Amino acid sequence: MRQAMPFTASIIDDFRTTWPEAGVVQAVRAGIDGQPTFHAKENGHEVGTPIPYDQTKASSLAALIAAGLFVPGKATEKPKGSRRG
Repeated sequence: MRQAMPFTASIIDDFRTTWPEAGVVQAVRAGIDGQPTFHAKENGHEVGTPIPYDQTKASSLAALIAAGLFVPGKATEKPKGSRRG
């Protein structure tokens, strides 16, 4: 997959580095095994199981990158403090 889908592989690597306890590897494996936990398309290749979603509430990775909310190849810092207000 790394050669056929290098951008996808780099994103998975970033997620694994930033959130090692999040179960990224397990989610990818489950998606490959038919569960709707991981799905990616790149360079005419597709891997995983499509995940049902509400298109009106979805954001594309391209939109997140354009907004500067995700930078491929650069691990982001974990948020500090609690999300509870």
